[in-house]
Amino acid sequence: MNTFHREHLHNIQRLFEEKTGTALPAPSRRPVRMAVLLAAALAGVLVMTASAVRLFSSLSGDDLALSAVYEGAGVVSIHVENRSEVDLCFQPVLKLMRWSTGQEVAPLSERIVFRNREVPAGTSAAMTVDLSQAYDLAQLETPLPEEDHYYLLLTNNDFTFGQDWMCPVAFADPVPAAREDPAPAAPAGAAPALPAGIPQALRPYFETCPPDIDQRRQQNEAYLALCGQLLEQAPGGVISPVSPLDLTVGDPAGPVVFDPALPQDSQLQLTGLHRRALDGYGKIIGSSDADRALVISAYLPQREGEADGGADLPLRYLFIYEAAGAETPQACAFVRGQLIPFEEMEAYQIYEDAQYICYDMTDLFYTDLRQYTESMIAQLGGIFFDEQIWDRVQNINAYYREHLPSLLRRTES
Repeated sequence: MNTFHREHLHNIQRLFEEKTGTALPAPSRRPVRMAVLLAAALAGVLVMTASAVRLFSSLSGDDLALSAVYEGAGVVSIHVENRSEVDLCFQPVLKLMRWSTGQEVAPLSERIVFRNREVPAGTSAAMTVDLSQAYDLAQLETPLPEEDHYYLLLTNNDFTFGQDWMCPVAFADPVPAAREDPAPAAPAGAAPALPAGIPQALRPYFETCPPDIDQRRQQNEAYLALCGQLLEQAPGGVISPVSPLDLTVGDPAGPVVFDPALPQDSQLQLTGLHRRALDGYGKIIGSSDADRALVISAYLPQREGEADGGADLPLRYLFIYEAAGAETPQACAFVRGQLIPFEEMEAYQIYEDAQYICYDMTDLFYTDLRQYTESMIAQLGGIFFDEQIWDRVQNINAYYREHLPSLLRRTES
């Protein structure tokens, strides 16, 4: 075809303006050339739209774990565990912060070398960061008081809220603080009593917590092996929970006040939403390390007067199941060591649609909130806790316990 119909050009121009919001000038005397340019521009817009990928974000429920070891000579090895269904790619930038001041340590240059920045969904990786050309290593390796430390602030999106993460790092052993005639320490909160429904063979797993990470890993493996043996006897089979990204807990419809001492615009920053395979004590919540619960947390400060929190206290444990699986005759759920037929879980149900059923299983983790909170704080260490913070914990817990049925919602895929 040697001619180009003007209505074709008009249609392309109209579609381009709708997609980009940009008005184009009237066509020139060379309509074919203009049409080619418009078509190319429109194709670019469509390609960009189609290739858009959701970034890893804590605000979307994505979760990760970070731990750092200083290898010497300015090199920091960072173990990254991506607990999400979304790939994570760190940007090759960071901020080195000092805890006691909350200020960034001024770099000498921007020559920081990153290696292995990409962590696919559901995997772990060892990322290394070489700071030797960017900071005064003699300064960093000078011991700090034991109540102080450095931390790295990492990001995958220019340090946007919900897309930056703190990772403590010690460049030298701390200077022990002088302690003379210390006052007797308040007794640590006792761990909540175990529910009677946990079989005797599994109870030791929840009653002990080895300090060594390798021992905890071995304990987890032994627990899962024992669970496998016990669950083979379940007559209707065990249905595993799912962790769909299109079912989440939305923000409140109106303003909420969890801590009246803080500004209104910071109230929602006192809570967190995570998808986790472990409870607050580091114990496996399901029958495999792939099982996940949707966990609502309260953030607790590490120092008096801090507006935001440095550690999270898991409060509500939500388990989501495929509706078809939950309706299987004699099918059971396995939650924190307890085998429960779905027909007995109606009291815990807070949400149902054609695809999913959600249960708030918090009562299987603790029943006395104060005892549980004190126990978790004793385990976490370094948490500031007074009656104002206790009121905050109660307010967050009470709000979500009451409003979760209306806050659970499907999102667009």
